[in-house]
Amino acid sequence: MVNTLAIPAAPTGRTQAEVLAYAGLTFSSVAWALAFVLGKIVVGEMMPLAVATWRFVAAALVLLPFALREGRPRGLGAVALPLAIMVVCGGLMYQWMFFAALARTSATNTALLVALNPVLTLLLSPLIGEQLRRQQLMGVVLALAGAVLVITKGDLGHLGQLTLAGGDLLALAAAAMWAAFNLASRRVVAQLSPSFTNCVVYSCGGVALLLIGWGEQPWAQLAAASPGAVGSILVMAVLASVLAGQLFLVGVRVLGVSHTVVFVYLVPVITALLSRLALGEQFELAQAAGGSAVLAGVYWTTRRRA
Repeated sequence: MVNTLAIPAAPTGRTQAEVLAYAGLTFSSVAWALAFVLGKIVVGEMMPLAVATWRFVAAALVLLPFALREGRPRGLGAVALPLAIMVVCGGLMYQWMFFAALARTSATNTALLVALNPVLTLLLSPLIGEQLRRQQLMGVVLALAGAVLVITKGDLGHLGQLTLAGGDLLALAAAAMWAAFNLASRRVVAQLSPSFTNCVVYSCGGVALLLIGWGEQPWAQLAAASPGAVGSILVMAVLASVLAGQLFLVGVRVLGVSHTVVFVYLVPVITALLSRLALGEQFELAQAAGGSAVLAGVYWTTRRRA
């Protein structure tokens, strides 16, 4: 466990552990955004569920040697329940509900409803002993508003299309699953290392997704995929799942859930920028305004009170 009390304070008044945790969360946001761009390319050759399956399997294989070297960690029994919640909610249900929602509603509606995850996490954070401050809530709401502008490209008419049925309900349920994963992770990372935790989540999640998508023959899709598609899955596994997943859990351990989840709102902003560079997609003025609101919200949520 990181002992922040033994680390000298940085010039900003934060400990070096906190500064490094914020830097790691920023990297995670970039890695997740890159995964969206690469995923958009790969799904031209493979079904989305197959992409998620092999990404998890590859990530688990990368982490397995580190987890085996640790052996059975102390305190595993004490956090077995929250670890199981992480596996079920984050490794299985979120992934399945997200892709099921995409099949039943628009990508915009899915993104908008899943974006409620940090708000749900923050509102429920007192359940795990974290203090809910008005400053944090205001910052997350501001970041959410910015994310909405980025996702809709300023066309707020999409909000009127949201319903609590079908695919939209699945997307909202996916956001709730993600929030449950975040809340459960707080107790788990206090006992277990990020590498062991993520290895368990990715291993169990990968096997479960493989069984769910068995009818789509994910192994055949992988065999028929181009080297570029396979390489993209490996990049997503290493950067977005292994490294970003590790750094996210470090952020939860050092900073707490409420300071960590707001960084999720950087993902659509960075995705829009990367899509402009890599895919030639247009970056709208409304997205620039939304990105500014996201940055302001992240700053407001994470800044220290005077």
